[in-house]
Amino acid sequence: MDYAYFGEFVLSKKWLFWLAFAYFILPFTVYLFVPFFIHRKSVLTRKTVTILVLGDLGHSPRMCYHALSFANLGFNVNLCGYIETAPPAAVIENVRIDVYPIQAIQNRKKLPYLAFALVKVVQQLFQLFQLLLNFRGNEFFVVQNPPSMPLLAVLIVFIKLFTPRSKLVIDWHNLNYSILNLRFKNLQHPLVRLMRLYERFLSRYAWLHITVTHQMKHFLSTEFGVKNSSIVTLHDRPGPQFTPISESKALELKSQHEVFAAVPHIENYKVLVTATSFTPDEDFDILLGALKLYHDSANSPPLFVLVTGKGPMKSQFLSRVAELAFLEKLVVKSAWLSAEDYPCILGVADLAVSLHTSLSGIDLPMKIVDFFGVGVPVVTLSFPAIGELVKDGVNGLVVKESENGAITEELYDLIATALGDKTLLATLKKGAMAESEMRWNENWIKVLAPVVEGH
Repeated sequence: MDYAYFGEFVLSKKWLFWLAFAYFILPFTVYLFVPFFIHRKSVLTRKTVTILVLGDLGHSPRMCYHALSFANLGFNVNLCGYIETAPPAAVIENVRIDVYPIQAIQNRKKLPYLAFALVKVVQQLFQLFQLLLNFRGNEFFVVQNPPSMPLLAVLIVFIKLFTPRSKLVIDWHNLNYSILNLRFKNLQHPLVRLMRLYERFLSRYAWLHITVTHQMKHFLSTEFGVKNSSIVTLHDRPGPQFTPISESKALELKSQHEVFAAVPHIENYKVLVTATSFTPDEDFDILLGALKLYHDSANSPPLFVLVTGKGPMKSQFLSRVAELAFLEKLVVKSAWLSAEDYPCILGVADLAVSLHTSLSGIDLPMKIVDFFGVGVPVVTLSFPAIGELVKDGVNGLVVKESENGAITEELYDLIATALGDKTLLATLKKGAMAESEMRWNENWIKVLAPVVEGH
């Protein structure tokens, strides 16, 4: 055996190894676990909430609305997420809200999907845990789901170890496993089943579950075994920036805004708008097929179609538009609008289209809430939860479920009928205007405030 000599002390190299190990690991252990013992005995900091999003805060309106509503209720709010685009000015300027960035993990080395997913999870584990140490003792932790891998697991462990009096709230926008299934298209795939198990198992650790639909509440109760008493449904409602505009303001925007430039006699055009992230879960061939039928019909009025948003399939969409070679009767334009312009331009539209079909069938698209916020009726594809938002013939029209070809024809028929029938369009407009009166904060105060204040 090898020995090291230190004066009168003789140590084996084995003992030297363990001493070195203790020297380096002890500070880390103290840093990690001493706060645990301190905060187990500490009193919660009342009226504090941390809201966490593994996504861009600028494109997470519901979570930003949560932050504002908590702040209006007197809470100090820590809002954490990616800062790819700026959050709303109302969030940034609110003295009760502090914004903390989460660094997005990029696949710069072009790793295969599974390898990158593993690297991303490991890196986020350390990043998230370090961030959460700033918020020990907060009264509530609100996490968006999806995405919640690995955030939900990290948060549960953190609360159990460091701040056990804090309460975990999950805001269910959709289901992680149904979104993952978009890649594999097989609910029995091992990774899809593992993700479902992850969500189902971890959901039991939440104090409160917030769902965007009643159907999602029913799903959590029947499929994940969550107690009904711990679930509340908080439907999305438009924020204060989404308000109807006057007819004179709409005419002014059509004549002056750059989006409508280079279109002669734009005042004679009906305006159809759709918002998208240009991802595979929205089939733009259905819309383009319907527009082709509209273009070829003899009696349809001129139509300006505005497609807002950006995403991975945008160039593919624009190529298809170019191939169709529409004449001046039908103008299709894609634009990425600023946060200030987006609500105003939506308000110019006569009609909106939603191509959202819901991967789970139990969520609802925020874009329809935005359309209703500015008083614009919508034509939407059908899925199980859509009736909780769109009332067919009242505030919009619903394309019935059928084969893709039939969907294309029916979408065309509904668009042409709505734009060509003034009485029908006025009825739908009236219904959409009624929806615009239902606001986020009033709904939040009615549904959620009594729960968080009365716990």
